[in-house]
Amino acid sequence: MNKEEKIQYANYLIEEITTKFLQKDNPYIITEGYEYLREVITLYAKQSNLFESALLLLENNHSEEAYVLVRSMLNNTMLIHYLCNDETGERYKDYKIQPTKSELSFLYDIKKALKNGWMKEEPPELDKKIKQYQEFLMSNGFVKTIKTKKGKKRVADTKLMSIKGMALTDELLFGHYQGFYREGSKYEHSDFSSLSIYRTPVSEEYPDTVAFILDLSKTDPELEEKVLNLAITIYSLTYLNLLQHITNKQSHLITDERKPDLAKLALVIQSNDFHFPYENEESNSSTDNPDTIK
Repeated sequence: MNKEEKIQYANYLIEEITTKFLQKDNPYIITEGYEYLREVITLYAKQSNLFESALLLLENNHSEEAYVLVRSMLNNTMLIHYLCNDETGERYKDYKIQPTKSELSFLYDIKKALKNGWMKEEPPELDKKIKQYQEFLMSNGFVKTIKTKKGKKRVADTKLMSIKGMALTDELLFGHYQGFYREGSKYEHSDFSSLSIYRTPVSEEYPDTVAFILDLSKTDPELEEKVLNLAITIYSLTYLNLLQHITNKQSHLITDERKPDLAKLALVIQSNDFHFPYENEESNSSTDNPDTIK
């Protein structure tokens, strides 16, 4: 496929998956025990929007900017995989508590800013709010033991989830992290090495760090192809893995009427050769088999 054909195929995937698998515009009712699926489905819905936005950037030759969104897509894929492989429920519990931990982390930052003299006035009841968040975490089981001069002490576990932390729990997640997530970070954080694409040398006598003209219409064609392939791969494999997960563990959620369309879409995806380069044939063949939902 050329670039235009790949983008057309990608838009087809988005339409098919959002309507037939995610069932957009249809009501969801999440009963007790299936809360993690609510988050997983919503994360994949967000990934659809990220994918569509990345395609718009790629159509306009902004592959460097598109990589930032594709990195977020990969973030979602890793989080979906992480939550779907939660044997004890602790991962979902930790995921759900993240807003509280983030708010407490922000309050700690305010305390540091006050200590450094960067803020003149302390927000009202700052210490009280910090204590309330700490007590809330501990009452929900987020406790750790630390050593002090007086001995051991139980305190709130305020550690935030991280991509690196998730990656180190699973071989597949680590492969994603090692292969693409770290590389995408240089575009996310505007690493020095990612900026030269915007500078056109004035002459061969001087490098683009000395004399240049800004050209915001340029893009790296090799990066463009890589990002487009990666975006299609991420979105496709997330569908296959989610379909397999629901089929194996929550099969009652897929009605008989939906199964043929979902199986057909799985076959279409598997017939297109978009795979992470570090995946071997064995891992590819272990992805969803549409026969399981016929």
